[in-house]
Amino acid sequence: MIEDKAYSLANIELLSDFSSSELAELAHDFQWESYEFGSEIIRQGQEEHSFYILIKGKADVMIRKDGQRMKRVRSLSPGDTFGEFSLLSGKPAATTILCQEKCQVLALDSESFARMLLRWPKLYQTFVGRLTENLNDANLILSEARYKEILRSALQLTQYKDKFYGIWGGTRTTAEVERKLEELAQPKGHLLLTGERGTGRQMMAWYVHQRQSGTEAPFVVVDGRRFDQQWKDLIVEPVSQEESVVNNPNLFDIAEGGTLFIREINLISPHTQLLLAQSINFPNRKCFVIGSLNSKSDDLDKVIIPELQKCFAHTYEIPPLRKRKRDIPILAQGFLEKLAQKDQRNIPTLNQEAIQLLLSHNYQQGNVSELIQVIERAFYIAEQDVIGLEQIFFGPTAEQNGHTINLLAWPKLKSLLQKGMFLGWLRRTAAVLFMGLVLLLLLTPQVAVSTKIFALVWGLWWPALAVISPFLGRVWCTVCPFSTIMDFLQKRVHKNRPIPESIIKYDYLIISFLFLMIFWIEVITDMRLNPNYTAILLISIQVSAIIVAILYPRHTWCRHFCPLGGFIGTASVGSMLEVRADASVCLNKCTTFDCYVGNGKVPGCPMSQHLPFLDNNLDCKLCFNCVRNCPNGSVQVNLRLAGREVWHLVRVNQGFVVFIGVMLGILVPLNYFEAYQMTWNPFAWKLWFSLCYWGAGLIGGMLAWKISKPFKTKAASLRVKLIFALTPLVLAGHIMYQVALIPGIHSLLLGVGYQTQSELKSFYIPVTMVAHGIAAAFGFVLTGITIALVLLRTKRRAV
Repeated sequence: MIEDKAYSLANIELLSDFSSSELAELAHDFQWESYEFGSEIIRQGQEEHSFYILIKGKADVMIRKDGQRMKRVRSLSPGDTFGEFSLLSGKPAATTILCQEKCQVLALDSESFARMLLRWPKLYQTFVGRLTENLNDANLILSEARYKEILRSALQLTQYKDKFYGIWGGTRTTAEVERKLEELAQPKGHLLLTGERGTGRQMMAWYVHQRQSGTEAPFVVVDGRRFDQQWKDLIVEPVSQEESVVNNPNLFDIAEGGTLFIREINLISPHTQLLLAQSINFPNRKCFVIGSLNSKSDDLDKVIIPELQKCFAHTYEIPPLRKRKRDIPILAQGFLEKLAQKDQRNIPTLNQEAIQLLLSHNYQQGNVSELIQVIERAFYIAEQDVIGLEQIFFGPTAEQNGHTINLLAWPKLKSLLQKGMFLGWLRRTAAVLFMGLVLLLLLTPQVAVSTKIFALVWGLWWPALAVISPFLGRVWCTVCPFSTIMDFLQKRVHKNRPIPESIIKYDYLIISFLFLMIFWIEVITDMRLNPNYTAILLISIQVSAIIVAILYPRHTWCRHFCPLGGFIGTASVGSMLEVRADASVCLNKCTTFDCYVGNGKVPGCPMSQHLPFLDNNLDCKLCFNCVRNCPNGSVQVNLRLAGREVWHLVRVNQGFVVFIGVMLGILVPLNYFEAYQMTWNPFAWKLWFSLCYWGAGLIGGMLAWKISKPFKTKAASLRVKLIFALTPLVLAGHIMYQVALIPGIHSLLLGVGYQTQSELKSFYIPVTMVAHGIAAAFGFVLTGITIALVLLRTKRRAV
């Protein structure tokens, strides 16, 4: 049944831009209805009815005026819609829909119709456009006043006065705007507002309108992008006073007694601009006209014809937000106060780091509108009364780069991930095995050694992480027992303190240091040969994770402390598996931010990621909570080309260039000193190894920082991308080191034989040499390809 409805909806012109998933979602709300010949689907004056789409049959639009007999206005055929305009205006039905043969329709009740418009705002403009197209037919019967009322009701939908916060900035900016508003409140002519997108041109127009006409007067907003198609026929004046006004309803009369605001007036064609200028200059004009455009005052001659320019006695340019950054903290806190008052919440405050981040942004995407979106998002996802770096999401949303395969298109896998039971069992099983392993290493280490379990931990698990992560991402983090145990205790004991800004700001240094420390302890103590030491290390990591989890929210340990997570996350940046979202769905349909905050049953993202802005794998644990939480089907689990993400980096934690430098630097002492461990004095070897190890790590990190000059709050630069491009080489080096430590691998040889004229000859190659060669080859080749693609992409953008 749903499929039949979705198929029928797919053939409707109104919904031609909808995807199959959107049509399927919409089909749930529509209901089939059938009507016999002569039946009235809607009766004129009917107060409650639905929105209808005619699928089969024919019907007429009929109207009765002043007790006269019914007159036909127009006919309807399959694919036509009706009932929307009285739903938009909130008035009783103005016409009767009479079946001329047996009809089958899809009906959407008024509540579902309102919900549809809320989810897909683009339908507003479509309905308004259709209303204007039908004017010439309908005005033969309806009165001018009735027309004006219906059209004005539809146009009022574009009025966003509830979104205007009425905050201009600091004392100086506010005083300047108030002075200008007082000046414009006594107009001597129409007004033209200029400025970049999102600077507040429409808000300025609204407050000018308030000062002049009051809030009850009509404030009609039309868009220059569609002016030629929708409004051109409604701006031409009658050629003579005797002509009937009813036959030529006028756009300016619709705004009579108020303000007509024309957005992006420069996008109107020159011919229509001339008609508009003539109409504005028509004597006895009864409304105030405000035009706006995304341009500087000096450029008006290039985008507006002189005749239209002369219609505007005043021109006011609103400066971009980046030129008045002193207003940003005041604006942001003012928005938070208004939102808190509306939602009856405590007023959150922005900490110093968040303010610095707001000040560092250039706001070229949308100026004040962009700041409003950022602050509103931060307000609704913040769990405490202090908003920090982790709640601030800037800039363009993540883009899909290249071809991907969405694994959620397979119903069985999608169902498996959405239910979460399978992943839950995997995590609990891994946690039980982990606790059993720790007990075995502590209580009966000889059993762990004799059964080769201890050898598997160091010999296979650690090398496997280095090999698997570049291909499957942080899949280990999906079932990590440290995280499972930590999460179990956090749900029962939780202080929920704000994460110190120093931890958020310098987490890459913490992770780099802990990684260096654990690796150094492992080598110095010969931990690979000592089960008790290994158990102590695992317990220490687990206890540290639990302490951090009790003190701070979500998985703070995993994102800001875990050295293993840092290693796997860095390796995962170019992996073949990714979790992403359809940003257009998130920004247009989502109002609950469930991927971030959770839905009550499933917690939000443990790594504090907001999915439409997620464009790299560094901090994605593949927990798939977002798959279970998203109510709009926006989440995708994609397979992609390995390594591609590196040349598309934007929001990555750039401080991890230090971590990459550290990992690259320590490869030198790790590989150099290994050959002398059995020949040197143990104390001397440990001393010189330690000095070289820490020195190489420090130098590697400092060089990476010096070369890339990372800026954590800005988009990744070319230098940052080039450092991340070294990741395959770094991983190859660590794989070579780890492979050599696999138990028994030195005893394995690969034999190669060939036949001569006299005999069969053969020679043998150590498996370690083959593994080293393959790892090195892959590391150099992938690094070379990645660097080349980063440089090529940067060159193309520059051109």
